Amino acid sequence: MSEPKYEIGKVEILLGWVCNNNCMFCSVGHKLPERTIKKWETVKKHIDYGKSVNSETMSFSGGEPTIIKYLEEAVKYSKNLGFKTIEVQSNGRMFSYPDFAKKIVEAGANRFLISLHADSPELGDAINRIKGSFSQTVEGVRNLKKLGVENLRFSVVINKLNYKRLGKIMEFLLRFDPVGIHVNYTIIDGHAYTNRESIMPPKMSIVAPYVHDAIRIVKNAGKEIWIYSFPYCLMQGYESFIAEKGSFDSRLIGPDFDVSLQENRHKHRIKLETCEKCRYYKFCLGPWKRYVRMFGFDEFKPVEGKMIENENELMSQGYKI
Repeated sequence: MSEPKYEIGKVEILLGWVCNNNCMFCSVGHKLPERTIKKWETVKKHIDYGKSVNSETMSFSGGEPTIIKYLEEAVKYSKNLGFKTIEVQSNGRMFSYPDFAKKIVEAGANRFLISLHADSPELGDAINRIKGSFSQTVEGVRNLKKLGVENLRFSVVINKLNYKRLGKIMEFLLRFDPVGIHVNYTIIDGHAYTNRESIMPPKMSIVAPYVHDAIRIVKNAGKEIWIYSFPYCLMQGYESFIAEKGSFDSRLIGPDFDVSLQENRHKHRIKLETCEKCRYYKFCLGPWKRYVRMFGFDEFKPVEGKMIENENELMSQGYKI
């Protein structure tokens, strides 16, 4: 592993390319047929690495980490090493089995990021392409809450089937009393690219008002909301909710890669010369390059005003990695 350029707040280990859902927009969907699962001894070394760089958070993701047999052991090992936060990123379906949910919580997992992109079984199952998956996820969330899990978060991916219902989806998720909700525009890769005609939402400028509405709903409920992929010019008045800023970094270690999320964002996103006139220029990452190849750059306009020199001006909400 290379020396980190940023202070690492979280190490996220992708345990394998396996999943029990088949989401239409899955950005790693093209990897899932490989069914690669990291060996436990390798994962153990990655956890040790997280401790060596003083990361406060150890996160397990995939694919779907809950269908990998050594997850409980990985959580216990992380707890014994003293990680402050141990996160499981999951579609939540396995937590519908009470004994399994209890086992993972008692092992030491204390933060759960649950992917849930709908407010009804019909919409949820259509997106996941697995009948009954939405109801299983909801039952899994209920079981986690019964076990006293406080640090519950949701992840919502904006797509063609759900973007007009973002407000309703926020209202539905708020029923479960989460700490906050992560909202991300579809990443154009994997299944999302293959299914782009049927799953890609319209341009970000068209989706942005629905995102603004979602922010108002979540903040009025006293919860946090973190927005990914949207440039600042489309988030005027909502700048503090963009999550891709700050000095902390996440180290993402997969079955066949090891990357810094901050460096990866800079590598795969783009700003044009016209952006240099924008007051957000120094901190905005711009849109994803593949997005620009699909939709162009015309919707992104420089915002006039005094150049922002200190990112703290954009971080009234803050972001806990």
